[in-house]
Amino acid sequence: MSTGGFLAALLLLSLEAQAQVYNYEPEKDEDELDLFERPKQLHFGMNINVGKAGGAPSVFYNGTGFSDLGDVFRELISIPERLDWNSLAGGTGNTVRNQIAQSLGIANAGGMSVATYPIDQRYDVGFGFGLRVMQRFNLENAAVLDVDIWRLKSRGAWQLNTGEAPDVGQGFTDLRDFGIFASEDRMAMSLGYRTASPIDRSASWIFELGGTMMAARIRDHYIEVAGNTYDLIVPRGGQVNTGAIQDLRWGVGYGGYVKLGAEAYMDAGAGLELSYKLGYDGVVLGLSDFRVFNHTLQLTWLFPPPQVAAATF
Repeated sequence: MSTGGFLAALLLLSLEAQAQVYNYEPEKDEDELDLFERPKQLHFGMNINVGKAGGAPSVFYNGTGFSDLGDVFRELISIPERLDWNSLAGGTGNTVRNQIAQSLGIANAGGMSVATYPIDQRYDVGFGFGLRVMQRFNLENAAVLDVDIWRLKSRGAWQLNTGEAPDVGQGFTDLRDFGIFASEDRMAMSLGYRTASPIDRSASWIFELGGTMMAARIRDHYIEVAGNTYDLIVPRGGQVNTGAIQDLRWGVGYGGYVKLGAEAYMDAGAGLELSYKLGYDGVVLGLSDFRVFNHTLQLTWLFPPPQVAAATF
């Protein structure tokens, strides 16, 4: 074969190869997604939550006693009222004021008064646990129901004026700082719509939007002085034995939330999700209704969908 013929044959093969490449249709995104499509089934999961509750409801625990529990057996009293509370029924016995004065070594109990109420009352970082029910419609879309239970604690500081002359260098009045505390239970139920944006075959970004129902109940509320605690929620009318007192009422509020995060896909349809949730919730304590922003970091383990075996005969 001549040199010219060889070059012509080589050019013909090159053109044929290029035609084959140009006629090739690459794999579509839809085809790629089908390779890791999640099961279109009902999923169950477990939530582990870390969150910071909005501080507005903590004003309920500022020691002024202005709020109302809405309870027929018990009432919320102020710190001064607690100082003059009788330790025995019927108005007899030693008062809390005298007990505190004795524990602090104060000679004149009648000179004690509240100098300042807490201005920094706040909630501690809280922990919660819950369950999830999620129905996947496809890789991108799902309906989500979460039920989470929280135990929250609130704390602040108030000042007691002992009414006595202070030690040298402490100023003109003897002021002492003590703590004021409260704890409450919350149960949050949220129902939302979730959409996912795949990152690759193993993970997706997620976005969720929905509504919430928040139930809250006060567990306790007290001050602490010299290692002793004194309740600020007491039986009405100074009663000591009120019989079977029911737990304080649950207050129910409503709101909404938005959630951003990512889900890592695992074998057998399981998943691990990490997300940040911003909720605008109604929190009802006693007869007071608060609207607050709550912040939650949530880790969810999604179990593999339940396998339903076909009946055999």
